[in-house]
Amino acid sequence: MSNQTRTPNATTSPNVIRVAAIRVAAIGLATLGLAVLTSTGFTATALAVEPTLALTEDGSAFVYKSRPGDQPGSVAAMFGIAPRDMPAFFAANGITDPTRVGIGHVYRIPNPLAQRAAQAEGQAQAFARDVAALKARTEQLGHELDGARTAAADAEQRVARLARFERLWPLVSTVGLLLVISAAALGWLAYGAVRKTQAVEQRARAVADELDEKRRQALADRQQSAKRILDLETKLRTVEQHAAVAARPPVRPAGTG
Repeated sequence: MSNQTRTPNATTSPNVIRVAAIRVAAIGLATLGLAVLTSTGFTATALAVEPTLALTEDGSAFVYKSRPGDQPGSVAAMFGIAPRDMPAFFAANGITDPTRVGIGHVYRIPNPLAQRAAQAEGQAQAFARDVAALKARTEQLGHELDGARTAAADAEQRVARLARFERLWPLVSTVGLLLVISAAALGWLAYGAVRKTQAVEQRARAVADELDEKRRQALADRQQSAKRILDLETKLRTVEQHAAVAARPPVRPAGTG
């Protein structure tokens, strides 16, 4: 709130200083013009007809129109210009020979109050820039502070989570140990079951091999029995044939009677 109150004052202060400087310059101008008119003997009527001293629109310089009897040196002294600065004053007003300056020559004398007002305005603008930079830095620090507060809140939450985890650590470690023991027991049971399964499979393969062997043996026995039966049947037919031949009556030759 304080930054918003100070910034407009810092921004408008150069204008206030310029107006004050112009007012002071006008007062000084009036006083100086009165002194010039008094020294030269001109009346108020002559002043009203053609002013001798004036101020530029921007207030940066005095404009003085010389009168009879004025010399460049006296004009410079009248405006407080030091002798060492007179050559620059003559050059600025286009005077090459101070003894050959006619009546009505227009002098331009820098207004020191305007220069001070410009300096004050520059200082005010620099102050306004400093205030703006300070405001921006303050806002940046505010953002950084908000970020730091957010980070601190996150850190507090992490600390709280770690504290809860620390309180639950004994239970978690116990549960983990039980899980490890259960996993080991299940592994042992699975190993035993695998061993038993392998033994059962080996026994089943042995029984199957034994059954196959008995089946082959039984098949071989049946084949041998069938062969024997065939041999007996062959022998039986042979015997029956011999018996049939033996049972026939002998054939008598013809003519025996």
